[in-house]
Amino acid sequence: MQPMNRRSLLKIGGSAALSTLLPVHKTQADQTMEKFSSSSSRAYALKAQPTKIQIGPESAPPTALWAFNSQLPGPALRIKKGNALHVIFENHLPEPSSIHWHGVRVPNAMDGVPGLTQKAVSPGEQFHYKFRCPDAGTFWYHPHYNSSEQLGRGLIGALVVEDDQPVEVDQDLTWILSDLRINREGQITNNFGNLRDAAHAGRIGNVVLINGSIKSEFTFPTEQRIRLRLIAASNARVFGLRFLGGKPWLIALDGHPTPVTTIQEDLVLAPGQRADLIIDIPATDALRVEDHFYARSAYELARLKAEQPVVIAREVPATLRRNPINPPVLTSSTRTVNMLIEGGAHSPVASANAVWRLSGQSMTVHADQQGARHQAPSFRIRPGETIRINLHNQTSWLHPMHFHGAIFQVINSQTDSVMGALRDTLLLGPGEKTSIALCADELGIWMIHCHILEHQSTGLMGVFEVS
Repeated sequence: MQPMNRRSLLKIGGSAALSTLLPVHKTQADQTMEKFSSSSSRAYALKAQPTKIQIGPESAPPTALWAFNSQLPGPALRIKKGNALHVIFENHLPEPSSIHWHGVRVPNAMDGVPGLTQKAVSPGEQFHYKFRCPDAGTFWYHPHYNSSEQLGRGLIGALVVEDDQPVEVDQDLTWILSDLRINREGQITNNFGNLRDAAHAGRIGNVVLINGSIKSEFTFPTEQRIRLRLIAASNARVFGLRFLGGKPWLIALDGHPTPVTTIQEDLVLAPGQRADLIIDIPATDALRVEDHFYARSAYELARLKAEQPVVIAREVPATLRRNPINPPVLTSSTRTVNMLIEGGAHSPVASANAVWRLSGQSMTVHADQQGARHQAPSFRIRPGETIRINLHNQTSWLHPMHFHGAIFQVINSQTDSVMGALRDTLLLGPGEKTSIALCADELGIWMIHCHILEHQSTGLMGVFEVS
């Protein structure tokens, strides 16, 4: 679906311009949380609740959303690598909810998947999430209960784990890229869970947002170097970012360091994926960021420009320090698991109740009353073991596959060796076959699912066990 022109959205309530993007505000921890704050831990309070937020101009009506702490996106949580994070989650929604810490290597009981790792948090109840953050990088948080609707109404937020020796930049910025399906009255279109979205490309919105705003022009007082953390937090929209007027460096994917490389082609980010860039903001002309993933609906996402030049010699940024992870290691004894993705529109195996299948199983719920623990794991793995997974997308649709509690690398089919960055989410194209080497350390039963959330909710998820 083509996004509504960022300027045409202003016509919903007139032509007034949006105010500048608000700075991120820290959450105010209450007295209950003070005991969790120390030199080696951070404490936050997050409330999921209905709210109204001004997406368009002041003359337009505010949009009714669900959000953390009445913010879109929710508060940006920041913590030092190795420190403990404490989050008191309060649910003030009209239905149960939870929080999943996407990409963070957490204990199984903290993973936030109702019916699998915890009991869903009922309206009016609290849950205390507590875990150490072992890896520096860009992560994010969102519910894992009725995910399609809860994210589609605005429940998303960033989690940044800072290295104790960060890369040298003038500013460290985070952009959460998301979209909303908005009607002409400026309100959410309440057609969640419709079969057409589920069987096709998912719920693609018509208004694209950067940090919850339609603001597209970003001005800096002087030329400077920024670290830009990109988080694709949409339900289904895939971004194909093209940088014109500058050449950013890629330094991390899904939170984990990569060799520093200049971005020459479109940077593709599917739902759930992240990328960290180093960008030198120019003063002579704006650096334009365009989204070309959907060829017939390309649009300009943002412009970045400095007001004054500065004569500073800029070197190629240094590679980030690797995280303390045991990477996958392929040997002659590595076990192989085949995972087949089936279903979707026009598929003979699809039905109204189960649109998708993963390895022959269709998992349509993981609420407490029908716990996912009763589903047979797609595979079992020992802590620290590497397993080869042959993924085959036998459908006509895109699937960003996300593995909880594990990291992986793509296997080069020609050299039979691991390649590329450590990832937690992999985009599979229609008909694509890809092999990955996956390694997990934390014990427990973990979720696997497509991060196009309408696909997840209609069958495209399963579990694996580390034991």
